[in-house]
Amino acid sequence: MEQVKSSKSKSPILRRFGLTLFLASFMLWLYRHDLNPVNYIIMVLLIFRASEYAVSKTSLFAKKEMDIESPSIARRAKIYSTLVAILLTFIVISATVFLQFSQQVGGDPGPYDSVNYRDGAFHNLEDSNTGTGSFLGTALEYLIDDGSRYPSSVLPSIEFAPMNLTGDELGITWFGHSSILVQTVNFTLVFDPVFGDDNTDPLFFGPSPFEYEHTYELEDLPPIDYVFISHDHYDHLDMDAVKFLSSSQYIVPLGVGAHLSEWGIPSSSILEFDWYEEANVSEEMSIVFTPSQHFSGRSISSDNTLWGSWAVYINDHALYFSGDGGYSSEFSEIGDKYGPFDIAFIEAGQYDEAWSDVHMFPNQTVQAAFDLNAETLLPIHNTKFVLALHGWDEPLEEVSTEGQRRNLTVTTPMLGESFLLSENMPSDAWWRNVSVYEPPMLKQSSLVGALMYSSMLLAAAMVQLGSKKPSVHLKTTYED
Repeated sequence: MEQVKSSKSKSPILRRFGLTLFLASFMLWLYRHDLNPVNYIIMVLLIFRASEYAVSKTSLFAKKEMDIESPSIARRAKIYSTLVAILLTFIVISATVFLQFSQQVGGDPGPYDSVNYRDGAFHNLEDSNTGTGSFLGTALEYLIDDGSRYPSSVLPSIEFAPMNLTGDELGITWFGHSSILVQTVNFTLVFDPVFGDDNTDPLFFGPSPFEYEHTYELEDLPPIDYVFISHDHYDHLDMDAVKFLSSSQYIVPLGVGAHLSEWGIPSSSILEFDWYEEANVSEEMSIVFTPSQHFSGRSISSDNTLWGSWAVYINDHALYFSGDGGYSSEFSEIGDKYGPFDIAFIEAGQYDEAWSDVHMFPNQTVQAAFDLNAETLLPIHNTKFVLALHGWDEPLEEVSTEGQRRNLTVTTPMLGESFLLSENMPSDAWWRNVSVYEPPMLKQSSLVGALMYSSMLLAAAMVQLGSKKPSVHLKTTYED
C-alpha cells in the first residue's frame, strides 16, 4: 500500500492570496473609517515582516535549525530582536550626532541669578500640572484623522508689501502661526519670525507648513530693527531667520542669548530679560518682559532658557504679545500693571486637554484678552502647522464667535494682510470661504464599500479552503 494525496487538495498559495486580499480590504476599511494612520503602522509591521523573511533565508541564527526554510519561533524571535536593536541603535546614533553637532540645537545656556531659576531650570509661577487629559489617550486619538486638521485647498493670502506710513501710524501684518510684523515710520520689529518650508524642526521630524496662495520669505520683509523672541521652541525660534536678521537688535528671554551667540549674533546685539524686567529701548519704544505659563527646550535638556510674553509701548500705542502659554491668573496681574493694551496678540491654537496647562483653549484666549484690558484681540499660533487634534480653522472660528458673544473686538486679518492699528481693522471670517473637505470616492462610494465587504468574505473563504490539509487515501497495489 502507498499513500496518495487527493487531487482535491488546496494549494497554500490560495491561503496566501486570501490573506493578502483580506489585509488589503481591511486597510481600505480603516481608510474609510478615518483610521488611515493605523495603516502606516501596518505598513511598518509589514516592512519588519518582510525583513524577517529575507533574513530567515540566510544562515543567521540557523546553526541548530534542521530546516532553514521553516525557521523556529526561537530563531524568528532572535531575528526580530536584532532588527529592533539595529533600528534603535540608528535612532540613538542619529539623535546623538544631531545633539552634538547640529547648529539647530543652539548654545549651552548656563545658570542664572534669577528667582525663577533653581535646580538647574526655570519654573512657572503657577503649578503647570493641571492637564486633565491623558497623553496615552491623546496619542490614540492621533490614529483618527477625518481630514479636518489640514485645509482642503491652498489657503488664500495677500501678497506682502511694506506700508507707507506717516506720523504715529502703526502697521501690523500676520504671516501665520506667531509671526507678527509691526511697522512704524522710523523702525520695524518682528515677533517670533518663522519663515520658509523646512526650518521649523530638528532634522525632518516636524510638521510641514500649510500651502499659502502667496509664500512669504525673509527677503520680502523691510529692514528689521528689532526681533522679539518669546521662547526657544523650534516653531518660534528659527536658526535661519536669526542668521538672516543678523544685523537686527535681539530682545529675548534669559538663556536664549546662548543660542543666538552660537549662530553668530554679537553679544552687543542681544538684550536678555527676566520676568517683569523693563527697559527703554529707544526714545519711541519701551518694553516689559512678562510671564507666561509654558516651558522651553531645543534638546534633551528642558527649561534651561526662560519663556514669556512681551508688553511693548510705541509712542502712544500699547501692544501685548503672548508667545505660548496656558491660561493663568498672571494675565490679570499683567493687565493691572501694564494695561490697557490697544491690541493683544494671544495664542489660540494647538490646544488639547492633555496639555491644557501650557496652551489655552479659545474661550480662555478671549478671557485672557479681558484680563489684559485689551481693546482688540488678534488670535495667533494657528493656520500654519498641525500640532494638535483640532480642525485647522477651529481656533479662528471659536475665538471670533466667543469674542462676538462677549462683545470683544477680534481682528482676523488674512495671511499677509497689513492694516493700521485702530483703523478699519479686518474682521472678515475669510477661513469660511476655504473649500470644505470632501472625502474622496474611496471613502464615500457605496459601491466601493460593497466591493470591500465582498472581498473580505471572499478572502475569508480562500483562507479557509487554503488552510485545509490535503486528504490522504490508501492505494492498494498487488504484485505477482
